[in-house]
Amino acid sequence: MHLKVVLTLGVILVCDAKLPRLRQHIEPNHLPSNFAQNSQTARPPQIEIKSLKTSRIVDQYKVRHRRDVFDSKSYESSLIWAHSERLDDNGDVLLRWVNSDSSITFRLEARTRGYVGLGFNSARNMRGADLVVAWVDDRNGNAQVLDCHGPEFDDLAVADEVQNYELISGYQNDTHTTVEFRRQLDTCDKQDFAIGEDTVQVLWALGPEGSDGELPKHVKSGSKPLRLLQPVAKPQVPLKSWDVRLNNLTIPNVMATLFWCKIFKAPDLPKKHHIVGYQPIIDSRPIKNNRLYEKDSSSPVHHMVLYECADDPDKQLWNEWADGDGFFGPNRPSQWATCVTPIAAWAIGSKGEYLPENVGITLGEKGGVSYYMLEVHYDNQALHEVLDSSGIKVYYTPVLRAHDAALLGAGVGVSALHLIPPKQRQYRTVGICSPECTENTMPTHGINIVSVLLHAHGTARKIALKHVRGTQELPIISEENSYDARYQQSRVVPGGRKFVKGDTLITECTYDSTSRDKPILGGYSASQEMCLSFILYYPRTELAGCYSMTPVKEFFETFGVKEFYGLTMLQVENIFLSSGSLENLPPQLETDMQLKYSEETVMQGDDQGVGLMKELVIREPAEFRNKSFMAHLNEMPWSETLLTEQIEKTLYKGMHMTFCKKRDDTWGAPIQIQNYPTYNELKTNETAEKSCHQKSVRLPSVTNTNSSPAKTPSSLAAILAVCTAIIVAR
Repeated sequence: MHLKVVLTLGVILVCDAKLPRLRQHIEPNHLPSNFAQNSQTARPPQIEIKSLKTSRIVDQYKVRHRRDVFDSKSYESSLIWAHSERLDDNGDVLLRWVNSDSSITFRLEARTRGYVGLGFNSARNMRGADLVVAWVDDRNGNAQVLDCHGPEFDDLAVADEVQNYELISGYQNDTHTTVEFRRQLDTCDKQDFAIGEDTVQVLWALGPEGSDGELPKHVKSGSKPLRLLQPVAKPQVPLKSWDVRLNNLTIPNVMATLFWCKIFKAPDLPKKHHIVGYQPIIDSRPIKNNRLYEKDSSSPVHHMVLYECADDPDKQLWNEWADGDGFFGPNRPSQWATCVTPIAAWAIGSKGEYLPENVGITLGEKGGVSYYMLEVHYDNQALHEVLDSSGIKVYYTPVLRAHDAALLGAGVGVSALHLIPPKQRQYRTVGICSPECTENTMPTHGINIVSVLLHAHGTARKIALKHVRGTQELPIISEENSYDARYQQSRVVPGGRKFVKGDTLITECTYDSTSRDKPILGGYSASQEMCLSFILYYPRTELAGCYSMTPVKEFFETFGVKEFYGLTMLQVENIFLSSGSLENLPPQLETDMQLKYSEETVMQGDDQGVGLMKELVIREPAEFRNKSFMAHLNEMPWSETLLTEQIEKTLYKGMHMTFCKKRDDTWGAPIQIQNYPTYNELKTNETAEKSCHQKSVRLPSVTNTNSSPAKTPSSLAAILAVCTAIIVAR
């Protein structure tokens, strides 16, 4: 027995002696940073210590933890991957995954023969990120994974002392490295990222050839927002499809924002069908120097909504519109106002949606002709000329689902009265779907909410759809605490949610405007903001949209303004109620205002009153007299916390003008000005005990940070030598 121990220790000593020794001036071990922002300054001593410690753990991990090292060329898992995403534009990094209630398993396929790094973070860089580094040894084909994390203060990888990633398989060929591994969703390790329902920034990096565990600086890296825990809802039965797309629309290089609307006639179906899903059709081809190029990944399509139009006996006129090319949003015919019921809503980053298996949206319900309006928003801030034929592919089936579903739009009415001050870390706005609206439009037994698409623009960080019944807030229907406008997929509501007559819906958005120097106004441009929820529910009702905004008089008084030259507050209100149109003004005043509109306003297209804000000239009070309202906003002391807190409180908790729009463009309830609802907020138990059953391995650590790194292996060898001598002596 003693002889076996001596021989074992002897082998360990020989292996340890063959390990590559750390150089005195070792390069830091980098992993991905989405931006090239690696610090050029000298690193603090604690960073150097952690870097050396990482190399030491890597060395020890290579030799001693054979449970995660095997000849993986002969093995590959037989898992069925529920999801797959290309993490980069070229398809060099492909991530597949499948999850259970407690764990998640990944398959990473990358064009590299060095290491491949994967990370999870709430930010788009590796500071504070959970990182895993995998490689396949070029000499023997053995695969390995190493659990790491990024320090809060630098872009480098530090090995975790508790290893929570378990290798399943791994191999490489002449071009690619493929590794499969798993982890618990929540390892209860503070150095790991807890994977939950929110969007996560998935980081990736490719090491140079031969970088097996040495962790030199990556050669490629990036990030992509994804929600890893999402159900699989794609039907297995054959589906019919209907392409609702534009035909060679030229996007001019003089408009930064463009809305285009076109009418489509649905397939002539003999009986009722169900729409069960849709996918985007992105077909944008740039035009440069009068030459048309192949389509690329830089499409200006920002979002698309397909609306159902109310029945109209004048079929001839609608057929003519269906045969035409469409209209610029603000110039569309007034009859198109009846196209208000959304049936499909796509935004940038989404791959489309498939409805849960128990619901479908009706198509051809009466066996006659139905009409739909496609609204496409182009964000063309780069002012490129583009030929576009984008749209939505609608999937439908004659095999009817159990319930007729519909989409309901809710949130903050899109207008310049939706304001976010600059320099704010967490500024909140809110839109209300009033109890009067739901009382008048909901069926006796209420509706069942099955999924929600939360939508805002680039400064939004959180969105929540809240539910109030009477004076009590119920659990949140849907929320996103790490919102990224680059990735907008609907969220299934687990178990569904019963919503009854008289209940209130509240869409709350939280913004980070610290990078902005001027206030952000609501609007369709990507430089403006929104706060919306698209709610899929059943059974279908007559309700199409339910919104609120700050009343005009209260809005301007919040910023100390009482009167403008040439316009009464009632006239200003009428402009905003007509989506920024100047048509309701006296003829001469309309002409004057049109002439005053700047070139920038024209570039921004349908600006929902943003241009008007720049032309309104203050008359009262005297201290702001003769300033435009936008100039007044730009000069306000936004760094004063008391000021911004009071503005947020007034616009959030103050008066709201509510709108309740039915499918035929009539009102489901009168427009009302009412106080923010009073209710008991839901109390959450954030200190609840969590049960953790992670599978982990604690790696050896360097505890004597004052020792020279080069001496550490020798010290370990000396300790083992003493142990050997003691055993021999016995």
